[in-house]
Amino acid sequence: MPRWLREVTMGLVRKTLSVATLGAVSFRGKKERLRRADRALRDAEQDLARERSARETAERRIGAAEERVKHATTEASHAARQLEKVKSKQKAERRRRQGRALGGVLAAAEPVVRSGAHAARDASADAGRVGRRAARRARKAAARSTRGAQKQAQRSLKRAVKSTKGVVGPVADRVTERVAEVVDQVSGH
Repeated sequence: MPRWLREVTMGLVRKTLSVATLGAVSFRGKKERLRRADRALRDAEQDLARERSARETAERRIGAAEERVKHATTEASHAARQLEKVKSKQKAERRRRQGRALGGVLAAAEPVVRSGAHAARDASADAGRVGRRAARRARKAAARSTRGAQKQAQRSLKRAVKSTKGVVGPVADRVTERVAEVVDQVSGH
């Protein structure tokens, strides 16, 4: 006789007896309860293993996202330091040019002083324009780099949060339900 037919027949006899005795005889036999509990335990263990692997995967993804955030922050701070270096170099160069122009003016005579002053003023204006333009470009580049790094860090963090919530939440709910069923079955009979 096939196993499924044996289970149905045995279950049918036991169920009929249970109804006839108004519940004095248990609805399920000891072997059936044991099989059901073993099956539920196996399923719960499999769910727990799947949840653990999902958690490990999520933790790896979070670690990678944190690493990308750290890298982006480092790049942003590096860009800010470069901007400060450019600004200080431009300021020093401007002072040297002004000092050279002033020294040449003092050494020359009156007509030379006037022409030198005009030349120095023009050179200073040109240097100022060039310096301001370079500073503006450096500021813009640093701002772009900072914005890009922040956006990348936010995207990575959002991806990590989504993957963690999507994987761990449903599996944990199923494991909790399965464990509650097993506990009810084992403690109830």
